[in-house]
Amino acid sequence: MIKSPIPHSSYLTPAELAAKWKVTPITLRRWRKAGKLKASFLGRGVRFSPEEVARFERDAAA
Repeated sequence: MIKSPIPHSSYLTPAELAAKWKVTPITLRRWRKAGKLKASFLGRGVRFSPEEVARFERDAAA
């Protein structure tokens, strides 16, 4: 089964998201492993979808 390609340009790398949120990539990894932040794996790389970033920001603001 072939899945639809993921538009790579809209997904954020850990370094990009860490810079946006002013945290370290290690913090993102901890949140991901704790289940607080969901990530997608593209090959060996981790990426964060815009929808997941928005959900996390919304939940953090509440």
